[in-house]
Amino acid sequence: MENKRKIIRIMNLLIIFLIILFFLLNKVSVAAALLIIFLFGNTVRLILKKSSGMELFNQRTYLFSFVMILFFGILGLRLAQVQLMKYEKFTALAKQQSYGKYYLNGKRGKILDSTGRELAYDVDIYKVIIDPKRFYVLEEKDKIVEELKKVKPFTVKNFKTKLRDNYSKNKRYIKVINKVDEVEKNKIDEILSRYKIKSNEIYFEHSTQRKYFSYHELAPIIGFMGAFSGEEKRRLGTYGIERYYDKYLKRNKIEKNGYYTNFRNLLLPSDRKNNDFLEKDGNNVQLTIDYYIQYILDDEMQKQFEKVTPKSAVGIMMDPSSGKILAMSSYPRATNIAYLNNRAIRSQYEMGSIFKPIIMAAAYEEGVINDSTRFDNPDGYIMRYGHKIRDSDSHGIGQISPQTIMRVSSNVGMSLISEKLDSLTFERYLKKFNLYDKTGIDTFGELAPRQLPYKKWDGMKKYTMSYGQGIAITPLQMISALAATVNGGIYYEPYLVDNIKSPEGVTIKKNIPNPERRVISKETSKKIREMLKETVENGTGKNGAILGYSIGGKTGTAQISGRGGYLKQEYMSSFMGIFPAENPKYIMLIMFEKPVAENYWRKFGAWVAAPVFRNTLDRILKYKGITPENVDVLEGGDYINTLSENVDLDLLPDFKGNGVRLALMIANKYKIEIAIDGKGRVVEQSPKPGTKIEDIKKIKIKLR
Repeated sequence: MENKRKIIRIMNLLIIFLIILFFLLNKVSVAAALLIIFLFGNTVRLILKKSSGMELFNQRTYLFSFVMILFFGILGLRLAQVQLMKYEKFTALAKQQSYGKYYLNGKRGKILDSTGRELAYDVDIYKVIIDPKRFYVLEEKDKIVEELKKVKPFTVKNFKTKLRDNYSKNKRYIKVINKVDEVEKNKIDEILSRYKIKSNEIYFEHSTQRKYFSYHELAPIIGFMGAFSGEEKRRLGTYGIERYYDKYLKRNKIEKNGYYTNFRNLLLPSDRKNNDFLEKDGNNVQLTIDYYIQYILDDEMQKQFEKVTPKSAVGIMMDPSSGKILAMSSYPRATNIAYLNNRAIRSQYEMGSIFKPIIMAAAYEEGVINDSTRFDNPDGYIMRYGHKIRDSDSHGIGQISPQTIMRVSSNVGMSLISEKLDSLTFERYLKKFNLYDKTGIDTFGELAPRQLPYKKWDGMKKYTMSYGQGIAITPLQMISALAATVNGGIYYEPYLVDNIKSPEGVTIKKNIPNPERRVISKETSKKIREMLKETVENGTGKNGAILGYSIGGKTGTAQISGRGGYLKQEYMSSFMGIFPAENPKYIMLIMFEKPVAENYWRKFGAWVAAPVFRNTLDRILKYKGITPENVDVLEGGDYINTLSENVDLDLLPDFKGNGVRLALMIANKYKIEIAIDGKGRVVEQSPKPGTKIEDIKKIKIKLR
């Protein structure tokens, strides 16, 4: 017995020594385990020793109580170790297993027209996913599959075989349908509800897709989305507005941390509750483009493009007093968006006679000509540096004034005017009209011009440029320069975007008209407007006229250069027009490159481009509710369309003192047919003033 006690003491001392040793070596877990063994062994020994005299039942009860106390004691020690001593370690381990980063992706911002119509926007789309492990064991799986296929065909071939194989391999994911929209998703949800699919046997994965409204008319302006960026983890805008304003439109990617379930990494609901308040969506970009005006211009351009089958065509409409682009059309359209080309900013042309107002304005501004100036053109041509400069017809022969030069579009007259401007001054005005630089329009891909400095011009350069040959610029440069000649003399930088707003409607950016510089005086600008109006009423621009409206304009028919010189009977046919002529609110440029016609003169701008301007403007005026008028233009561009309902007339008034607009208002209110003949002011009317309106079936107005 004494030997046993000695052995027990030695073992206890050894265990105590090891406990102290492991504790000093920072092996706390091992030391704790030895301590528990030490306590447990000695406690059991003492209990057995004390209970040796007890009855068997009491011994067992005593021993069981001790074991339970010891068990919960050990459990308490372990909990203390986990919660107190090793809290940081186990917290990190728990996070590693079920806590991690996730990303919230919103929708890309919308692109809107000036009226708020959505032109580009993201829509929700879904993928339908089947979990083979859960789905394969369903009794009605075949019926469910057949119903799903009625909503949209499966993208997986040999689905039954693939389902069985994936089930046997314990795989959890098969994508069966791609690009499901909201309507289709609702139908699938009904199927899942009917078959009581509630355990993620079938589920959806959400994403977004870019959609465009009436993309045919808007593609060159809006642009498109390109390849996926691995660096930014998103698709990038690649052309047009989509690219230029990509940093504003892009969806926000928000990084967050949260707890997940073990199955399919589903985020727990408690971590989702605050996500709806985060700004995930991109900003909305509102254009200056009015979709309906864009549609009208594009429709008229397309009809003429199909009729005259040119190589290319461009149409632009702008507010000349602000630089706002109201519509922009370009043909032909590429079937592959990778070859999309906005020719209004990407193509350069020799403009022809629509360039003449630029040089005419420069000459007036410099004071080298005035209304009394006359030029001799006895033969309809002049010789300069061994080259013949001639007019296309005989209307400019004789003594010609600047007004006549513009009205009949005389190349000889413009050449004689250019001689009054030295090369340095000539170039200075080209620069003032921004023909040596990009316009700076807020879209992607504008082509930079390449102009020779005046010191490198040959003798003919200034002559040919005076009538729009020998200088290549983009259509946008041309219309922006022309706008400065008619808006009072200010050059405005053109722009396509009016404002950018957050999804909540807070304005982030607002583009305002940028009057870069004064190019010519108000007086000179007024003179150009008068010339353009005269050109439409009595000159080469008659095909751009609309009965009863005050319109100014200029035709252009530029020869197209090729290898070895200009091509015979190949033209850039164009027309620029303004409305109303006295105070323009619209300026439009229409261009067709190499139109086809049986007669060469049918290829001229007066026959190809001017009718497109006329038809487009006529439809826009009807859309805007602007009634025909001659000179009665209200300030600010507001037009009276109808006679007030509170005004009742019994007798027909005298229109000579009131103008044609009143006649139109009366005809509109009382549903009377009206016919207008001529241009100018009212000189005759039928019926006579004083006739009872209730007896009138038709009103006839003669203008002069």
